[in-house]
Amino acid sequence: MSFFPILFFSVLFAFQVWVTWRVWRTDLYLRNEKFAQFRLIWFLPLLGAIIVYSVLSEEDHRQGPPPSHLKG
Repeated sequence: MSFFPILFFSVLFAFQVWVTWRVWRTDLYLRNEKFAQFRLIWFLPLLGAIIVYSVLSEEDHRQGPPPSHLKG
């Protein structure tokens, strides 16, 4: 077996595990919403993980640090 398919699937698996971990750690979603996202990540391997990652990134960006005039 060639090196590149092994590398591709290893990186894909690591990315999916990382996105799953991020969903698990977030407080943005309820438990049943998290399980729906887990299914999306693992039933649509690359596409599902990219979709969930982009939504998480957008939510993180939206909930970023408070504006400087609101800091203590």
